[in-house]
Amino acid sequence: MTNHYDVAIIGGGPAGQAAALTLDDLKLKTVVIDEQPRAGGQILRQPPRSFQIPAWMEDRTYAPLVKLLRRFEAQTSINWIGSHSVIGLRRRPDGLFTLTLCSPDGLRLVTAARVLIAAGCQDLAVPLPGWTLPGVYSAGGMQALLKAQRIVPGGHIVLAGTHPLQLLIAAQIVEAGGSVAAVLFSQPRGTMLKAGIRNGLRALDQLSAAFPAIRALATLRRHGVKVLYNAPIQAICGTDRVAAAQHPGGEIVCDAVGLCYGFVSQSSLPRMMSAKMRKAGPAGGWATLCDEWMQSSIPGLYVAGETTGIAGANAAMASGKIAGFGIAAELGAISQDEAARRVSRHRANHRSLLRFARLLDEIADPRPFFPALRDDTLVCRCEEVALAQIDPVLDGRSANAVKLVTRCGMGLCQGRNCEPTLLRLLDNPNDPGFTARFPARPVAIGDLAT
Repeated sequence: MTNHYDVAIIGGGPAGQAAALTLDDLKLKTVVIDEQPRAGGQILRQPPRSFQIPAWMEDRTYAPLVKLLRRFEAQTSINWIGSHSVIGLRRRPDGLFTLTLCSPDGLRLVTAARVLIAAGCQDLAVPLPGWTLPGVYSAGGMQALLKAQRIVPGGHIVLAGTHPLQLLIAAQIVEAGGSVAAVLFSQPRGTMLKAGIRNGLRALDQLSAAFPAIRALATLRRHGVKVLYNAPIQAICGTDRVAAAQHPGGEIVCDAVGLCYGFVSQSSLPRMMSAKMRKAGPAGGWATLCDEWMQSSIPGLYVAGETTGIAGANAAMASGKIAGFGIAAELGAISQDEAARRVSRHRANHRSLLRFARLLDEIADPRPFFPALRDDTLVCRCEEVALAQIDPVLDGRSANAVKLVTRCGMGLCQGRNCEPTLLRLLDNPNDPGFTARFPARPVAIGDLAT
């Protein structure tokens, strides 16, 4: 069965919600598709409806996002398709788009006059010795368990990396009753402070966004959690599971490690459409280029939020508003002049938030601090490809060529985790990375056959 909509939005986070509400207000038939059963994205990962968490996301930092989410969920005229992955997207000769959706119940098709990709981001996967031991998580994965299930994934946890988000996650863990053995920053504290001072004036109007990290530091201090700087994690030790985290000052006993080096955009769908891309930032990955209305280089295909580069939830919300008005004007639901008038304050807010995002990029820049790899360190964990198998073919070949020779990038994640590492090893600024192909997510062969 195929359903047709004026606009199909891929992603139910702040960008997708903001765009959907804007389009719905202008009477456009809109559908929002997300892999999670409930809206919210990673920033507001919701528990199942049958599972209640007292004081869920009550911190005032999240208040505007929670308000947006409640408005979105209350709007029954917006069509919601949860628990579905978009595995294919194509533009037809008549200008309409066909989306192929996959769920445990099989495949379905959706068509739309316009498409907005607001697919968010994922943690940058950073290989290091011991990173495949049970008990090693991305920091965002730890946070998802905490937000959606109130599960603290470990008895004694170490958070390590370069991104200040690990302070917030550590504070959330201890406030939920968990134990954080230490927070390890790879960079010296002076390096972070210098970056903040050097760029602070450019982002002065958004420096209040730093307050959650300051509050998190105070929380960790009250709970006696060590925050160490110039302490890069070198290896994760253990036999059957995590036993310790090793850094230049010694080993810290723990049973779980959360790695936090930054985030990369979910870019498979725009790349599949051959939209123009750019390198996203110091953490790696690809961001989709767009015009002032968030339209990509593909006519009718719009992008918002982290799909255009990592800038945080508030910037995503602003870009979703801009995209919503841009799509509405193109479809004739509002005049171009009226759209420009109504979007002006969202544009100003978006520009301001992007300045703060650039400041955060410099503070959290992981490039000088990636852990050294051993020959037996797995670069591609899906296909179990170690550095020793990749090293001999780092001879000027492309990422695609290395993939064919070694199978690096051919696993279930389809290269989303190992591509940034491989591109760093290749050290070729002109390499476009793996070619994005259908399906964008793993799918049962039986579903394709039918």
